[in-house]
Amino acid sequence: MIDTNAILAVLDTILITPYRIPVPAVVAFWFGTAVVALWCTVAGEISMSLIYLWNRKYYTDLNQKMTRMHNISIEAIRHKDKKAYKSANHWANEYFGKVFFSHAALFAVSLWPIAFALAWLQGRFGNISIHTVPYINFGLGYPFVFILTYILLRYCFSKIRKFIPFLSKIDKLKEEDALEAGEMTSWTDLAPEFKKNNASKQECLTSQSPLKSNS
Repeated sequence: MIDTNAILAVLDTILITPYRIPVPAVVAFWFGTAVVALWCTVAGEISMSLIYLWNRKYYTDLNQKMTRMHNISIEAIRHKDKKAYKSANHWANEYFGKVFFSHAALFAVSLWPIAFALAWLQGRFGNISIHTVPYINFGLGYPFVFILTYILLRYCFSKIRKFIPFLSKIDKLKEEDALEAGEMTSWTDLAPEFKKNNASKQECLTSQSPLKSNS
């Protein structure tokens, strides 16, 4: 049987160790909390990558359908088929919503370690103020330090993730999936055709004007 208390004790020892480095208490607190934030970042990124691998086919399929319906709607506009445009555009928006929320859910997966980290920090440093806001004497505790270090580390980690083999491989797979989904036709591709049609109409009007004046 798994001894949960023993596992928690080991995790507590691992997490509290960086706080015990021989430097001033405030510096040690910032350093220790930064290490906790780093653990959260790494665990979150790995979790998000594993979930992506697990659902890779689903994400690719959604992107393909969204791209296809979007391109069909553009073609419908090009051929002035209003009924086909409305139908294709409806499904393109439907798939766009699914793609958006599936990626939002994927990002949310990367945040799960934060809840456990905050619970541990509350148990260890819940009643401690690290800094005080001048004039209003408002104490800043572990949430301020943790959130600030987490945001900074998450940003820095995004810059170096391409050098981590596993995460780099995931990024390449995402690029391959994006290529497989196809290229979206841009609305700006219709601009030359509109200009050409407008120019033709203008030429027709210009050629008809002398006839009207002569009549």
